[in-house]
Amino acid sequence: MIENGIFKIWTNEDGRRIVYSRGKGVASADDVQGLIDAIMELSAQWQDEKGFAYMAFIENLEQVEPMASEKYVLLHETMSKSHCKCIAYIEGNSYEVSVQASKHKKRSESPETVNKYFAIEEEGLHWFEEFGF
Repeated sequence: MIENGIFKIWTNEDGRRIVYSRGKGVASADDVQGLIDAIMELSAQWQDEKGFAYMAFIENLEQVEPMASEKYVLLHETMSKSHCKCIAYIEGNSYEVSVQASKHKKRSESPETVNKYFAIEEEGLHWFEEFGF
């Protein structure tokens, strides 16, 4: 496992490629751009057809302002173009943030990446197995 601040990359001998991030509080547009840059750097060697999976822990995030919201739309588009196959949001009880994240996905026009929301990490990891991660 490789760690870089709030980011982790996990792979195993079976080829699972997963990037994790954990947010807290309110993300600014600059914070989201930093997230995009870090994920792209951490997954740079996975720009192939197998791609990678992304798990976002959003249970401690609050809704974002419009400028940050636009950056989240860009995040979805960038992830899709960079071969991210699936995104699991670990939401705990943060329903409002999940609704906002779902709107970002819809606006991004990135059908190549599938998103799903889970209460706990284990559910997301089990879902990733369906995609080979």
